[in-house]
Parts: sequence; structure tokens; C-alpha cells
Amino acid sequence: MAEKTVNVWTIDHRLGTFFGAESPRGLCALSIPVHSGRDFALLLDRRAPRAEPVTVAPEQTESGRQLLAWLAGERKTLDAPLDLGRLTEFTVAVMRAVAEIPFGQTRTYGAIARQVGRPGAARAVGQVMHRNPVPLFVPCHRVLGGNGALCGFGAGLPMKQALLEMEQGGRLL
Repeated sequence: MAEKTVNVWTIDHRLGTFFGAESPRGLCALSIPVHSGRDFALLLDRRAPRAEPVTVAPEQTESGRQLLAWLAGERKTLDAPLDLGRLTEFTVAVMRAVAEIPFGQTRTYGAIARQVGRPGAARAVGQVMHRNPVPLFVPCHRVLGGNGALCGFGAGLPMKQALLEMEQGGRLL
């Protein structure tokens, strides 16, 4: 069933603009700064088709409040409810496994594939992460190549490196 409305918010940050959308079930779309408002509109159309976007302040949503605190270094977890509707069973399993990776830790695509019972599906895990509609809340930046190398982050490898360094004691901000 399509939502009638979704709450849409933006956070302007020194890294750029974050766009988020929250349905009554939870965060359904998040666009990180390398993506444009148009990219976000396309994502939102896929995630909440026919829903009317209602612009709200980020503080009016659980996901917006959490992201603001995380960006300020006041929070280590982003555990707002997620709306993972319209995704395949495999995609949801991968996203839940990645969401369990603790702050400051990493896993490989292969380890996630084994965790969800598909040991030969490391590339498929990579594709799920490439299309992750709620990055940071499902921390795809914590997933590395088989040899521990940085690879495959939609916001670019410098951003992935910065996020990992921030989580391991450095400062992003």
C-alpha cells in the first residue's frame, strides 16, 4: 500500500546537503551530499511512489534528530526505524546484517554474504549496498572488499575513508 504522505527534510552541513524522507514506518530514503536534490527525488519516487512529500524540519523526525546528533559527534548509533518495504527478501537480509555492524568496525562483502546464508554472493551484497536507500543508517561505508580494501561507495572513496576514520577516533567535522 502506498503512503499518502512522507515527511521530507534536509540538513545543510559543511559536507553538503543531506536529504531524508520518513514514512509512518520509518526512514525510507536518505541521500548523502554527493547526490543532488534531483537524485533524491528519483530515489523518493522509487521508495514511496505516489506519496505526497511534506517538508518538515529534521528535528521533527526521529531519523533527522539522530542524523543531526551523529554529525555533531554526539551519537554513535543510527537506529531510527527503517521502512524497508518494496525491497526483496535478500536485500532486507543484507541490509539488516550491515545495520548490525558496530560503530568503528568493518566487515567484508564476503562475510556479509556468509552471514545471510549466501556464501557465494559477495558481489550481490555489493549491489545491494550500491543501491542502499538509507546509507549511514545501514552503514554501507563499513563494508570492505575481501582484502580489506576500500571499494564501492556511492559517495566516493574519500568520503568512505573519512567516515571510517571518524568512527575510529578521528574527526569528520
